[in-house]
Amino acid sequence: MQMLKPKTYARILSKKKTLDSLRPLPPQLVKKLWEQIQIEFTYNSNAIEGNTLSLRETQLVIREGITVRGKSLREHLEARNHPDAINHIQRLAQNRNTVKQDDILKVHELLMRGIDDQNTGKYRTGQVRVAGATFMPPPAGKIQPMIDELLQTLNQNPDELRPIELAAYFHHKLVYIHPFIDGNGRTARLLTNAILMKNGYPFTVLLKVDRPKYLRALSEADNGNLTPFANFTANCVERSLDIYLLAFEKEAEILTLAEASRLTPYTQEYLSLLARKGSLGAFKLHRNWVTTKKTLNEYLKAHPRNHS
Repeated sequence: MQMLKPKTYARILSKKKTLDSLRPLPPQLVKKLWEQIQIEFTYNSNAIEGNTLSLRETQLVIREGITVRGKSLREHLEARNHPDAINHIQRLAQNRNTVKQDDILKVHELLMRGIDDQNTGKYRTGQVRVAGATFMPPPAGKIQPMIDELLQTLNQNPDELRPIELAAYFHHKLVYIHPFIDGNGRTARLLTNAILMKNGYPFTVLLKVDRPKYLRALSEADNGNLTPFANFTANCVERSLDIYLLAFEKEAEILTLAEASRLTPYTQEYLSLLARKGSLGAFKLHRNWVTTKKTLNEYLKAHPRNHS
C-alpha cells in the first residue's frame, strides 16, 4: 500500500541519496545543527500543545537555564525535559533498535518528569476526551492490547509500508490510542523520529504554523484515510532533508520565492502554489516558503514546456 505522491517521494529519495553521499558529515557542523534542531523541535512540539514560550525563550530555558518572567513552571519543565527525551530517541535510532513498549513509557516519563509524576510513564486507567477530536479514545482496558498490536505491526510491517508511511501510521495510531492522560502528541512526535532516523532520515520537526494542517490530516486518518497524513509527514521529512543539505552542501544557495520568481517566468504566487502542492521542492523557514537554486534549476529542467 503506497500513499506518498510519486514526485514528492522521488525528490525525497534523491535528497536522501545526496545527503548519504556527503557522509561522514563534519562532526562540529553536525553538533551545531543537532543543537539547533533540538531547540526548534522542542519549541514547535510544545507550541502545538499550547505552550507559550517563544523559540528564543525556549532556547534560553534549555541552554542558559533562565526562568522567563510570566511563564508557568509547567511551560519551563516542558522545555527543559525535551533534550533528555530527544537524546533517548537518538540513542534508540543509532542502535538500530525497534521501538518497544519500554521506549514508549520511557519517552513519556522523560517528557513529563516533574509535571505529573503520578502518571509519568504510566498508561491511563480511566476514560479521556480529546479536545477538538471527532473520536473517543479507547477505554483504558484496551490500551495494552492495542499497543501490543501496534508494535507488532510496526515490527512486521505486513502492508510493506515505506519508512515514512510506517512512521506516519505509528504516529497516528499512538495518538489515536491516547495511552496517557497527557503528553500523547509529544510522545508520538518523538517516537516517529526514532523510526525515521533508524531508516537514515534526519531528525524531523513538525512546525507550529502547520498545526491546522497537521490536525486535519490526523482527523482524516481517524476516519480511515491515512494518505493525507503520510504526505504531510513526507513534506516535514523533506524540509529536514533540505535543512541538512543546505548546511552541508557548499553549492546550495537558499532563495525566497520572491527571489526565485525573478529567475523564472513564474510569479511568486505561482511558485507558492507549486510549493504547497509539493510540485516544487521548497520548505518553510520561519513562516516563509524558500527553495534552493539547485532545486529550482532541477524543476525548470524537468518542466521545459512550462517555461519555454
